[in-house]
Amino acid sequence: YLSFQNRLKTSPKGYADLFDIAFAGPLLGLTTSFLALLYGLQLTTTVDPATAQLLPSIPVGYLTQSALGGTIVDLVLGGGDGILINQDVATQVPLHPVAVGGFFGLIIHALDLVPIGSTDGGRMSQAVLGRVWHLTFSSVVFAVLFFTSFTSDSGLLLGFLLIYSLTQRDMEIPCRNEIDKVELPRAVAALVSWILAALILVPLR
Repeated sequence: YLSFQNRLKTSPKGYADLFDIAFAGPLLGLTTSFLALLYGLQLTTTVDPATAQLLPSIPVGYLTQSALGGTIVDLVLGGGDGILINQDVATQVPLHPVAVGGFFGLIIHALDLVPIGSTDGGRMSQAVLGRVWHLTFSSVVFAVLFFTSFTSDSGLLLGFLLIYSLTQRDMEIPCRNEIDKVELPRAVAALVSWILAALILVPLR
């Protein structure tokens, strides 16, 4: 699902087309993941005790790697009482498989929205900022993530940066028209997408 698996082989007509191509995948993926997480959590709350013992269990330490995802789990399963924050990181939380898929789907698509290189987030950045400013912005984001990865107990960001360095460092192929910029609504959509990705990827604690 990461964008290194769907390299563009022909040049988009313009920045607007490049943005639309980059925006469509994460939008669909995040929407599906949110719905799956909510539906799976609802199924988790309705299973009987015997069935609950057969559900896959996710450590609290993994669930708290996502502020938004962990908060949703906390709100549905614990009523917002902070059950995740107050638990030991090794505590196992049984979740319906649909909820597990939705949770990890959020993280995967959020990583693809990180505006560096030729990820979908990077394509959006290139469409909004242009090649020169995208390169600067991408470098700053990479540096922030790199240093942040050493202050976090999770290897998620460091692992992502390693994969990125091997597969997505290059900028996207040029558009046929790189003179006309994207309209304001697309720029706003990019900003909202990056904020959403940050909320998903920032640890809950």
